[in-house]
Parts: sequence; C-alpha cells; structure tokens
Amino acid sequence: PAAGAAPAASARAAAPQPAQRVQLPEGAYMAIGGVSAEPSERPAPALPAFPRLSPIGQLHGTYLVAQNEDGLYLIDQHAAHERINFEHYYELFGRPVEVSQELLVPITLDFTPAEAELMKSRLSVFEQVGVFIEHFGGNTFIVRAYPHWLPAGEEKDVIEEMAEWALSEKKTIDLARLREKSSALCSCKASIKANQSISVLEMEALLDRLAACRNPYTCPHGRPIVVSFSSYELEKMFKRVM
Repeated sequence: PAAGAAPAASARAAAPQPAQRVQLPEGAYMAIGGVSAEPSERPAPALPAFPRLSPIGQLHGTYLVAQNEDGLYLIDQHAAHERINFEHYYELFGRPVEVSQELLVPITLDFTPAEAELMKSRLSVFEQVGVFIEHFGGNTFIVRAYPHWLPAGEEKDVIEEMAEWALSEKKTIDLARLREKSSALCSCKASIKANQSISVLEMEALLDRLAACRNPYTCPHGRPIVVSFSSYELEKMFKRVM
C-alpha cells in the first residue's frame, strides 16, 4: 500500500460490496416442466432475470467463459443447450398429433413377454404425445408414426427409451410426466456435447437463447447450468481487497 493509505478498518469499510451471485433463490428450483419440482400450496418464487453476458472463450471444449460488469461466468454448454431444447420440445409435445408423420417403413420394437403385455395397455398414452405404436404379434410392436421434429437419426432410440421408461412406471402413466420425459430425451439427443468447439457467434446465440428460457439456471435433469464469481470475489481471491 502507499505510504498515505487508510487504516485497514477504513479500507474494509470502503470496500465495494459483492455483486449479486447468479444463483437460484431458496425454493425456486424449477422442474423440467417449468413447475415446482416439489408440490407445494405456495407458488415457487420468481426466478431472477438471467444476466446479459459477453462470451470470452471456451474451456476444455465444454464450458463457455463469459463476463459482464458484475463478474465472471462459467456455463456448461451441453446443459445450457439441453435447457433450450427441452423448452422447445416441451412446447411441441403439447400439440404432437397435428404434426405426426406416417412411416413408409415402420420401426420395429421387441419386448419380453411380460413387457409386451404391459405395453399393450399403454399404447394409447403414446398416441397422446404423437407416437403411434401397434401390436404386430407375439412380443413385437411397430411404430407407425411419430412427430417429424424428433431428433434426426435418433428417432428409434428416443422411442425405445420412452417405451423403457413407460414400462418402468408401476402405476398409471401421468401424461404430463411422459411429456416431460419425452422432451428431456429429445433435448439430450439434440444438444451440443462436451468437448465440442463452437465459434464466438455460436456462443453468443447460445447465451441469448438461454436467457430467453423460462428456467435458464438448471438443465432438464436438475444440474446447474451456470457458476459465477462476482468482481468482488475475484478481487478478494487475489487479495486486492480485504
């Protein structure tokens, strides 16, 4: 410090206050459908607005590094893209029957005898999310139609995983939960992966689309998307302030 520096106590009093951390308020966690994850009679608190960020670069091909006047931000690119895609697919699965396309060559699904019996009783549920499956005979089923916007090249995998989940549910399948599960499956398949380089323009587009999401803070599986360090925290780490 300079010879005329103020005493430590005065320096502490004059130190800037920490910028607001980017984090969810207590109880504000949002489930994948955009509603509170844990049922409550009280509505979940409103989420804070997502900050306006400028990308600096990419770390290990997995995390976006961004900044604004408040500090430094690390964004999980896969989790961010998953959230964007989830909200897109969740909206589409709300009106799928209008956009289902019939297949020229049906997809074949095979199950165990026990699974086949259970599957027969759950075919109507799949129709409500735009996937039309018929019993072909024995333990085999065929997919006649599905929404044309399912991730290209991943259609069979998505439907197989939807069926696997539906068969694992012991009770009556909740349509809203199936819609959420289907949207989460599609969003994971369609999203950018870790160790994948993207341009600065793509980073900017990803951050802009994330900021427009209903819940830009967690991926469909509940993992955090962004971790932040305020300017004050960074200065404190380097002992520039007390």
